[in-house]
Amino acid sequence: MSRIACLAVSNFPLTVVLRAEPELRGEPVAVADGPSARAAIIAVAETAGRRGITPGLTATQAQAVSTAIVLRSLSPQSVRIAHAALCDVAYSFSPRVESGEDGVVYLDVGGSGAMFDSEGQLAHTLARRAERVGLPAHVGVAGSKIAARLAAQQGGGVTVIPLNEECTYLAPLAVALLQPSPALAATLTRWGIRTIGQLAALPASAVGTRLGPEGLALARRARAEDEHPLSPRPAPLLFEEHVDLEYGIELLEPLLFILRGLLDRLTARVAVRGLVCGDLRLALGLSTHARDDRTIVVAPSNDVKALLTLMRLHLEAHPPAAPIETIRLSAVPERLRARQLDLFRPNGPAPEQLAVTLARLTALCGADHVGAPAVVDSHRPEAHGVTGLVGYGVKGGEEEGLLTPSPVTPTPLRIALRAIRPPQPLEVHTDRGRLDFIRGERLSGRVVSCAGPWRLAGEWWHDGAYMRDYYDVQLSDGGVYRLFCDRQHQWFVTGEYD
Repeated sequence: MSRIACLAVSNFPLTVVLRAEPELRGEPVAVADGPSARAAIIAVAETAGRRGITPGLTATQAQAVSTAIVLRSLSPQSVRIAHAALCDVAYSFSPRVESGEDGVVYLDVGGSGAMFDSEGQLAHTLARRAERVGLPAHVGVAGSKIAARLAAQQGGGVTVIPLNEECTYLAPLAVALLQPSPALAATLTRWGIRTIGQLAALPASAVGTRLGPEGLALARRARAEDEHPLSPRPAPLLFEEHVDLEYGIELLEPLLFILRGLLDRLTARVAVRGLVCGDLRLALGLSTHARDDRTIVVAPSNDVKALLTLMRLHLEAHPPAAPIETIRLSAVPERLRARQLDLFRPNGPAPEQLAVTLARLTALCGADHVGAPAVVDSHRPEAHGVTGLVGYGVKGGEEEGLLTPSPVTPTPLRIALRAIRPPQPLEVHTDRGRLDFIRGERLSGRVVSCAGPWRLAGEWWHDGAYMRDYYDVQLSDGGVYRLFCDRQHQWFVTGEYD
């Protein structure tokens, strides 16, 4: 017989608000179903209830009753995201998950007993994991969905109904918990049926004849029989968090404060599924009704501090064009793969730390000056380029993102030319056409020996055309240098031989 667990969040609209704003816990919060003044109050905190605020009042009436209440409107995006976070908790235990109404999720835990000592331990682990994503949930475990749900809603925490004892547990509960229609509830009251056990004891044929299909379905639920079996859906790997701001944000610090909260909730959801955050996608709704979409490339990590630092550097380099009114943050999930350490080389830096360092260097020096050296398609001797460092995962058994030397063929020992970038100007004196004396910022002396000239010319097809005469000279100070004279007869030193 299958075993079903139910995760149910009580007072779900209020929980959604407190998940996004945990600093409001303990405050007199009232939740309205919209932003207008006539929006109805659908949930209140206990402290707000003591002030006379009840569901059904309008937002204006609630504020007239007590000016101390904290009024929040519930957005459909926040409800959808919070329910998706609850589904993430269920999917972390079982692939067979059915999403119920908002704040209710069912999962098949029949095959999970081998991982836990008891079903009670499994249920407590489910509750703790739901708490990690900001959704304190009640958990019920039973042989059917309806029994598991009532156990979660009425148990006040974690409730496990032993096998084949569902009817015994449900018997003393009020029949109103089965949510009959008003007309059917009135009929049952006239009959004196007030508990689920009394309804379950009625003959099924008589209930069907007198109460019709609705009464027959209600009687089946009273006997802990589901109308439909568990209908699992594939697990969507979509992780996003959303917030609508009360006013436009222009400064970076308050924006980062909000992004910190979004990152905390996002990484908690990703970690629950056994994954890590890859690239971050940030969608900003601006006060000009424009949308600013950007992708922040990061090393796979759930380190909130490192991810927030990368976002700060990105926003400092590319600030939004207008005040921000809505924020949507999503993450590309990636699987965490262990790195194989090398026996002969020290362990490199952590990928997230390397990503933060590179981002800081890019912000200081510019993107064109940070990366790996690259060969440029040019015959110009000092031509060089920089290519970006990409990839911080583990592919093909090799670590990407760490600068490790590739094997090279041994070459004979030869003299090395240390390049001087950029080339420095020189003052050159000649004697009957031969180089005689050289003076510059970093070298000065009489020419002892000289080789050259040899001419290099190229790139005549664009503005970077060059034609130079190169010389290798040894000075009286013992140094050996490479010089060149350009088309304007200006002299430069471009390198020094070691």
